[in-house]
Amino acid sequence: MSPIPSYEKALATVLSAIASVCPETIHVRDSLGRVLAADLRVPADMPDLPRSAVDGFAFAGDSVAPRRIIGEVRAGRLPDVRLAEGEAMAIMTGAVVPEGADRVAMLEHCRRAGESVHPPAGMQSGDFINPGGSEARKGEVFGHTGTRIGAAVFPALFCAGLTEVYVHRPVRLGLLISGDEVREIEDGPAPGMVFNTNRYVLEAVCRALGVEIVRTAHVADDEAVTRRVLAGLQEGCDLVVTSGGVSRGRHDHLGAILRGDGYELLVPGTRIKPGRPLHVARSREGGLVLAMPGYPAAFLTNTFLYLVPALRKLGGRRDQATRWLPVTLAAAQRGRPGRMYLNRVGLRQQDGRWLAHDPGSQMSSHFLVFARCDGLLRMPTDPPAGTDGAFTLPAGSEAVALQFGWELS
Repeated sequence: MSPIPSYEKALATVLSAIASVCPETIHVRDSLGRVLAADLRVPADMPDLPRSAVDGFAFAGDSVAPRRIIGEVRAGRLPDVRLAEGEAMAIMTGAVVPEGADRVAMLEHCRRAGESVHPPAGMQSGDFINPGGSEARKGEVFGHTGTRIGAAVFPALFCAGLTEVYVHRPVRLGLLISGDEVREIEDGPAPGMVFNTNRYVLEAVCRALGVEIVRTAHVADDEAVTRRVLAGLQEGCDLVVTSGGVSRGRHDHLGAILRGDGYELLVPGTRIKPGRPLHVARSREGGLVLAMPGYPAAFLTNTFLYLVPALRKLGGRRDQATRWLPVTLAAAQRGRPGRMYLNRVGLRQQDGRWLAHDPGSQMSSHFLVFARCDGLLRMPTDPPAGTDGAFTLPAGSEAVALQFGWELS
């Protein structure tokens, strides 16, 4: 059996086993939330012609003598005359600057007298004119491969006049929940049973990342059924995630299946808590399985540490790495050497820094406390000098944490 890898080595193994899904060309209106599979390039100079930056008057030359107003240029219409010295033209914001004009003055800086206008003193050539191509030149990159099309990028596609974009298709995920004890909320409570929580951990994460859960299954603790259903789930899915059955108990069949024939075990566990029994395996047909423990706290921890980066890479994202945020402990936190403890924390900003607050229980079997959490605190794997066994980082210590919202953005 391979040694249990560190968090970093396990994550590197997971990411190295993943290739991004295939790209496709889609209409720009359908692109929100998708990931660019090619750089976005400007199809034409922007603006295409010199435009006025303000409502005012266009002038030729720097004379302060009154100018005769010969017309008006409205946005969306081309000027039909050339401006000469001694002339002016009223112009609207965004309108094309007429030929001959080399400067624009703001309306409130000019004094109009009948059909003439007095320009302000001190005007400079180029004032309040946005030259053609001043925002971007044809062929210039304005969005990079691997960028998710969000609230800022999406309208920029329309501003550039694009009708189609080349993007990665959505990641297709399969989910297998195992365990005799797992029930849906519609089934109602029963002694000794637990409600299916992990499906909804995954559903919340996938919805935020634009991932589609296309197939789901719930199996009882039966090895033959589990093996058959797991194989079937891999058809049409880019990745299969499983919940429960990965420890070494008598009825933990998923772990035994992935350690046996038909699968190449890539990660036999990882040195984190909660969530140590993570198994990652590749089937003989090439399908990848991330098998995670059934405790919801351990499932959520593995989801953010391993699955979220994996989904980003599958989806073609270039920002795959977890964003560890420097934090200051507002309360003492406990850890142990040899494993990387992921403690639940509430994160608040104060005086320009992030403070990590203890929300209560850190027990792996407790989950409701996550309703008061914003992220996971990464405890050191080595104890501070002068300690052995369990150790405590006192309040005021510096550490790092991941923030749930940032990881799903």
